[in-house]
Amino acid sequence: MKHERFELYSREGEILRADLRYVPSGSPKPAIVFLHGFKGFKDWGPFPTMLEELAKAGFITLGFNFSHNGIGEDLMTFTELERFARNTFTRELDETDDVLHALVLSEKVPLPAEEFDRDAIGLMGHSRGASLAILVASQSSLVRAVVGLSPVSDFNRFSERQIELWKQDGHLAVQNQRTNQEMRLNVSLLEDLELNGERLDILSAARKLVRQEKPLLLITGEQDLTTRPEEAEAIATAADGPFTELRLIPNTGHTFGTEHPFKGITPAFRRVLRLTEGFLEQYLIHDQIPRQP
Repeated sequence: MKHERFELYSREGEILRADLRYVPSGSPKPAIVFLHGFKGFKDWGPFPTMLEELAKAGFITLGFNFSHNGIGEDLMTFTELERFARNTFTRELDETDDVLHALVLSEKVPLPAEEFDRDAIGLMGHSRGASLAILVASQSSLVRAVVGLSPVSDFNRFSERQIELWKQDGHLAVQNQRTNQEMRLNVSLLEDLELNGERLDILSAARKLVRQEKPLLLITGEQDLTTRPEEAEAIATAADGPFTELRLIPNTGHTFGTEHPFKGITPAFRRVLRLTEGFLEQYLIHDQIPRQP
């Protein structure tokens, strides 16, 4: 397997640290771009193993860190909390779009042209990243299929009192339970949500996927207390159609029993991998939907 670490640059000149994995064969393969979630990063827990497994199954996989996710040159530690505080939802949408265009145009992506099927790109994400994938797919002709793990149905997850204090203080503090760090969110994140409500409407984006005939697979744990199963169900209802699938995994939560540092694939996450692989094979390798004009 080929594994390349490289850097891309966003439209704003920000560094996007990325990993590319594929098994060289000399024939074109579909690509999957993976989006991590809030307080997540490309090397968190099972994500590298997941992308390796999908590469072994015949896909090109590309995982990357958003520029303001709090992770810098030290790929395992939150060392850029000031940048984390300045992050916005639309910044992450734009950066995903930048990565997609860099991949298609082969700009600074270390991938031979003969290995890549440019007409077969899937987006995959976890938690907030799952919902970003739905939003980007609804707005981009480059994306043909989406997999959302533990998605959120609405980015506005704050109480009226939290919003009041947020505006008053200029920031909202959240605790990282794993690292015991206080991680601030500047009020610019809230303003981004208020100013770009239509662009950030996840359920509306899900409805667009139906009209665009873009397959959508949603997978969530029945015991997820972070993004409850009702959120995936709401997205599935909005995207109700022949190419939408919802899978609830019993006896597991938000990360399907996995953790960071990574301690191995759990039975629940193994099932997530099987479902994902089968879905993407059906729609990106076997091409069982009409191609967009």
